[in-house]
Amino acid sequence: MNQLILRESLIPAYLRERRKNDRFSAVNLLGITARGTGKITDIGRDGLSFGCLYRHAFPALWSMDIINANGVHLKQLTVRKIWERDSGHPDLSGGFELEVGVEFIDLTPRQEKELDLLLSNLFLFNVEHPCLL
Repeated sequence: MNQLILRESLIPAYLRERRKNDRFSAVNLLGITARGTGKITDIGRDGLSFGCLYRHAFPALWSMDIINANGVHLKQLTVRKIWERDSGHPDLSGGFELEVGVEFIDLTPRQEKELDLLLSNLFLFNVEHPCLL
């Protein structure tokens, strides 16, 4: 029987990049941009990721809204593009032509409060429905 003996444990690719803040799987959250609407796939205190059904060209900085089914609506959040995956990328989430990761820039106190409310609701939902993660 052939065996491979390793002296160092292998670190899975998804563990190599550690985030400073937790991210929550986003269920029923939409990102609204000047280029259309995308489904938010995850969100945290510092930023979010969202997928688009069609290919778009996003600038380095832009403004977007976040809305959920419970009436929480964060308006005119300034975001900076951190990464982008298109239809040829192996890590692209299913069903999207484009996926974008952004960080929030200069949130107002009101936006921070609304984001905290949104994240606390997502945390409770994820704890109560762990099978949806």
